[in-house]
Amino acid sequence: MKNYIFDLYTVPEFKRDNPTLAEKAEQALQYLKGYCPKSEGATFVVIKVEGYNCIAYLTDEFSPYTLGEMIAPFDENRIYPLQGLITQYAFKRY
Repeated sequence: MKNYIFDLYTVPEFKRDNPTLAEKAEQALQYLKGYCPKSEGATFVVIKVEGYNCIAYLTDEFSPYTLGEMIAPFDENRIYPLQGLITQYAFKRY
């Protein structure tokens, strides 16, 4: 199953908006790049997964954007081990 996203929040934007997390975001970005050899020139974004900020990469450049399966979670204290991203369906609440 593919993981889609409609709104992009790039790593540089995140670092600009969250200076206290900028260093950890950069570390998580470099960590993920180490596992993604074909990521040269890819766009990396920040997404929220289960309350954690995570670095993910785009596999295409067209909306809705498709995210790669591997993500790198981080918080103000540490970079967490590489995780896999899965899509779960849920009801939209009105």
